[in-house]
Amino acid sequence: MEFLEKNAKGILGIAGLVVVAGLIGTLVTQNSIRKEKATQEKFFAIDAKVKKYKEDKFKAADKSADKKEEVASVPVDVNALKAELEAFVNENTGTVAAQIAGLELADILTSENKGTDALALLQKVETKSDLLSNVLVRMKIAQSFADQDRCSDALIIWSKVLGSKASSYLHAEAKINQALCYKKMNDLSKAEEILNQVKNDKADETGQSNREAERILRVIQFNKSFGT
Repeated sequence: MEFLEKNAKGILGIAGLVVVAGLIGTLVTQNSIRKEKATQEKFFAIDAKVKKYKEDKFKAADKSADKKEEVASVPVDVNALKAELEAFVNENTGTVAAQIAGLELADILTSENKGTDALALLQKVETKSDLLSNVLVRMKIAQSFADQDRCSDALIIWSKVLGSKASSYLHAEAKINQALCYKKMNDLSKAEEILNQVKNDKADETGQSNREAERILRVIQFNKSFGT
């Protein structure tokens, strides 16, 4: 997520929003409820390993933690975890649980600087549905394109997200990301147009997206004033 981290640390961010338990509880219309529940149950054990992997990674990065108080535990074998996630995706294609597994595996691959592999995986689990899990997959696909300087492709995917009323709560984030891509492509007028839309959107109850759009606008205007 290098592109977003550099340009929009204040916006929502998918990683902080995803609550796996809630997402895998979503019912998929094209599959039977029984099949989806069975798939979700199979994923619980893998999800526990993913959580443990993330916790270990967080502790390792937290240099301020008191190492003396840490309880020794067996670390998760990341290679084994990746293989397990990949197998689960392959065996359960088309389910919400497979999309969540794909999102988790894509995050790991991205952290290993394997953005191309992460993108291919995300494209594999993408469907045509408007379910939350699929919207999140599309958001990640767009981010992957942007990280690889493929903003034209990213803009197409974000347009799909914006075309779904079911994901309206993610529209502000998608628009800000679109604006950042237009900025990257040096189409500043289009970037400003979109950012002004977000800035003036009264539907943003927290004002977080409004403030982030205003911040980026100021950066653009500052750079323009200096001819950069």
